[in-house]
Amino acid sequence: MLFHLSLLVLSSSLPLSWGLMAVKPRDDHRLPDKVNHPEIPDGPPPGPLFLRAPELDKRFQPALDFDTDSCYNVPAIGPPPNNDIALGLNPFTWPPQRDCRNEEMLARGNVYSRQRCNNGYCVVFYAYYFQKDRNTLFKDFSHRHDWEHIAVWVRMSDWFATHVAVSQHKGYEIKDNAAVPWTAAGDGKPAVVYHQDSGLTHCFRFANGDDMANQENHWHRWITGPLIGYYGWDSVEQRERMFTHDWEGAVLAIKDDATFADNIRKARPEGITFDENKDDDTTNFV
Repeated sequence: MLFHLSLLVLSSSLPLSWGLMAVKPRDDHRLPDKVNHPEIPDGPPPGPLFLRAPELDKRFQPALDFDTDSCYNVPAIGPPPNNDIALGLNPFTWPPQRDCRNEEMLARGNVYSRQRCNNGYCVVFYAYYFQKDRNTLFKDFSHRHDWEHIAVWVRMSDWFATHVAVSQHKGYEIKDNAAVPWTAAGDGKPAVVYHQDSGLTHCFRFANGDDMANQENHWHRWITGPLIGYYGWDSVEQRERMFTHDWEGAVLAIKDDATFADNIRKARPEGITFDENKDDDTTNFV
């Protein structure tokens, strides 16, 4: 989740909700890494994995759409024996969706989940990898690799999703069940859209009425990619190869206990008592 903005006072033409900000930009665009070095090749995403995930994770896996100026999520790691890591794409290419919005990607986009349960609740985090994130207004703040996340809070006594949180740069927008758009009443999934935020970098938002009526991806329907739970990998080594990889500043929220706990804290709704550092016996270790 990345937000790069170094203006002390924003133009009045930008959304008033931004207010006045003094945010230090990331220094990645000045580092001698892949971002500014076209001699380091881009590459197609690796092949998808079809592994395992707990029933809870599958039940509440969000349904995604992608605005037309946005990439599709793809696998961050490929299958054995090579377990190839995604190379990402040059983020300075135009338009923002260039080379990362091909129809065949819709069937291949792995989603990675991790749950934590205690005090009568489970929170399930879903992680999505994107090959690049082009900032339209401020080109230098574009970046190779992007991780975005959705958290679903479930009351375990009746498997009721009380809240959903979507990643927006360094934080989360949180809505309760009644305010969340669902693909169907009763047994639907949270409807979420990957979009470009007012010409800046990309993030998630909750679907609106137009999104519910018309999905903009190639298939014109809600997308749920092949899901892999935290304990559903072929091996711990395979999982850790992806989790410990250097994504050049993009942060995978479920990669380690400290980062996971920090993101749970950011995505936790008011009024829910929850220990972000504890897994109790209701956590599904499969």
